[in-house]
Amino acid sequence: MDSETRYRRLFEAAQDGILILDINTGRITDVNPFLATLLKYSHDEMLGKTIWDIGLIKDIEESKAEFRKLKADQFVRYDNLPLMSRDGESISVDVVSNVYRVEGRKVIQCNIRDIRHRKDTDEWEARNRQAQKMEAVGQLAGGLAHDFNNLLGVILGYCEVLQDQPLPEPTRRMISEIHNAVMSGKNLTQRLLAFSRRQALQPVVLNLNEIVHRMEKMLGRLIGDDIELVSVLAEDAGMIKADPVQVEQVLMNLAINARDAMPKGGKIVISTSNAKIDAVYALQHPSFVPGEFVMLSVTDTGTGMDIETQSRIFEPFFSTKPAGQGTGLGLSTVYGIVKQSGGAIAVYSEPGEGSTFRTYFPRCEESPVAFQPAKATPVCGGNETILLVDDADPLRELTQRLLEDCGYTVLNSGDPAEALCIAAEHPGPIPLLITDMMMPGFSGSVLAERLAKFRPETKVLYASGYIDHSLAQSGVLGEDYAFLEKPFSRDDLLRNVRKLLDASLQPSQTS
Repeated sequence: MDSETRYRRLFEAAQDGILILDINTGRITDVNPFLATLLKYSHDEMLGKTIWDIGLIKDIEESKAEFRKLKADQFVRYDNLPLMSRDGESISVDVVSNVYRVEGRKVIQCNIRDIRHRKDTDEWEARNRQAQKMEAVGQLAGGLAHDFNNLLGVILGYCEVLQDQPLPEPTRRMISEIHNAVMSGKNLTQRLLAFSRRQALQPVVLNLNEIVHRMEKMLGRLIGDDIELVSVLAEDAGMIKADPVQVEQVLMNLAINARDAMPKGGKIVISTSNAKIDAVYALQHPSFVPGEFVMLSVTDTGTGMDIETQSRIFEPFFSTKPAGQGTGLGLSTVYGIVKQSGGAIAVYSEPGEGSTFRTYFPRCEESPVAFQPAKATPVCGGNETILLVDDADPLRELTQRLLEDCGYTVLNSGDPAEALCIAAEHPGPIPLLITDMMMPGFSGSVLAERLAKFRPETKVLYASGYIDHSLAQSGVLGEDYAFLEKPFSRDDLLRNVRKLLDASLQPSQTS
């Protein structure tokens, strides 16, 4: 078999595209079957035409410039080049072009490899790496918030103790400023906890349309008169199960983000609709799972974002604003709330073309219920015995003081294993356990579980700045359990203690 025959067989059977061009005119002198099929042309349709005649490269002038460069350099390589098929589909390819001399004349051979599968794989891996990165940052943020909240709790508690003392006015003013600083720090840690998905949620069945209607007037004042606010709400939008306060926080933060992207005014469109995520889409996007969702989207006509910015917008403290303008926690808070609610979030944006944020909440088939915020109850003490467990010694000592000042008897320990021994040896009833969530040895939830085996009557008040995933997902803790977010005030502590203790008395009172 001569060399020409062997070459022809390889040319026809190749699983990469091969294109032969006349070096003088750029006209196609040959094309193999693989490339013709890939570009959806017949062999005869391509012969005798130039790449700009066919429109393989969308920009004709760019196409001609690239051909001139190839003639001059006699070798050109392109990675991830988009070629246009006959029906307008953009096909990502790698191209290696060389100039050869064949039978005394020069020709150009272009070897073209379809990389769409590889590109999809690379994009999936990039998304997966980003998802893992966000998870790691979330764990770090949650751990920092936990430790910081313990410190804030000590400062806040002793501020309240000092405020009850007969102190001169200048001193009282300084204590008040310390108190204000603590509350600012608490707000910061709450946002970190939202991002890390360690909040205690109170989910109820909600209608997203009602949330939007309820917030429209407030959002209008928030974004200003130079921005038009439009709502496009699907009448058939399904129900979701989420914390209404947190959903309102999502909508408000997205609206503020949209406003900041339009310093000269513009338009914000808030819309709702039903959405279905199939297995194929979920496989391509690691942050999504298949299922039925209700989508809440916020679209603006602002400055838009490039790809690099989009890859970081949900990271805590990342901001494109000048120093001192914003904390960089707004979108990270949105991300955490949506993820903890079992949903997902996606952003679509281009520089100069505005942005769209789409949040997906799992669809719920239950009927909506009216959410009634808890009413404040009077602060009062009691004479019951309380088991207090927290490995943060200064905070535990302060909490013990606050409880004993109100008449309670406190058994305390900084170690959960020791606390079980104390409870086993105590001769009288222990109607309430107050425990931190994250402690050396084992967690507060494990402590409560082991304590219940020999003291099933004991209610549990989790007091922590960091809730574990099992409780975070369960949301409402029930009448035998409650969650008190650190740093807590003295009144919040005493109200929660009394509420749980009084709940334990109700069955005997009604029997």
